Amino acid sequence: MPAFDVEMHHDRQSLTALAHMQYDLFCGRNRTAKGLVSVLLIVIAVLYGGGSWWSLLIMAYACYLMTSTYAAANRTARKIADQLEAAGQPLPASRYVFEKKRMRIFTLPDREELDALPYGEVLALGEDYDAFYLFRTQYGGYRVPKEGLKDREGEFRRFVEDKTGKLFMRRVTPLNRLREWLRAREREPMHL
Repeated sequence: MPAFDVEMHHDRQSLTALAHMQYDLFCGRNRTAKGLVSVLLIVIAVLYGGGSWWSLLIMAYACYLMTSTYAAANRTARKIADQLEAAGQPLPASRYVFEKKRMRIFTLPDREELDALPYGEVLALGEDYDAFYLFRTQYGGYRVPKEGLKDREGEFRRFVEDKTGKLFMRRVTPLNRLREWLRAREREPMHL
């Protein structure tokens, strides 16, 4: 009997979330480099520009670098969705069956079994407000929606972390922290 059995039906938003998590887990150097270049450009523009047109242009570019963190990830997710829709294909849907030694993957609706993912081959784990992510490589991963786990999120997290020997990397932004707090408040019993 499987420990967990979850279905995932992708839409444009879930593809984008998967691309964002992939960027967060595997492109840390890129993010750091962009941040350093941005700061350096702003310093140069302030110190040597004196309010000239080129210093404003450099500052604008530096701000773009700082705020375009997920531009490439968004473009990739959009491109995949557009290509599938242009070909008349639905966005991917899968069923994940978590067993003792591996995760089995079935396509939906035809239920064709793909190569299983042994837990020892998981490269990285990620988590955000809506889902868990398991990456086989830095180029491909699986999104497991939390709503499919039905109040077993903590149990699932412990199960996968124990089996893989890795920890889930959480993307914690102020907005996600607020969502988690509100979600916890909804589950609390009414206070008098």
